[in-house]
Amino acid sequence: MHLAILPILDQISAQERNSVALQQAILDKDAPQRVAQSRLYQRSHRPNMELCRDDPQLSLVEEVWQLDAMLSSLQQQLAEARGSLAHLEESRTALEKAIPCKTHSLLVDKDKCMPHRRRYPTVVALAGY
Repeated sequence: MHLAILPILDQISAQERNSVALQQAILDKDAPQRVAQSRLYQRSHRPNMELCRDDPQLSLVEEVWQLDAMLSSLQQQLAEARGSLAHLEESRTALEKAIPCKTHSLLVDKDKCMPHRRRYPTVVALAGY
């Protein structure tokens, strides 16, 4: 493994952990959302009670709204994390493709070009000093 890839790999693993944590947070909010929605549904379909707007009804509506907003936010964060992870994977792939080419270029420079360069006079000698 080349040293240039290590920071990218660290960022990839951190982003993967972040994605897993966001997925778990979404799953953790799913059950409370279902409970609040079913309570609100059951409350709105009570016999002999139409358009009841008391405090428990309003608090259930507020709870459902907050859970929906929180889930939307978590899903947006998860989408952004996945996009960032895809970008990091592309960067890693580009680095992995570039490293062999650069290594080869350095070997060519070292093995083929350096012997020729050693035979040339230095800049000081060319300047006449």
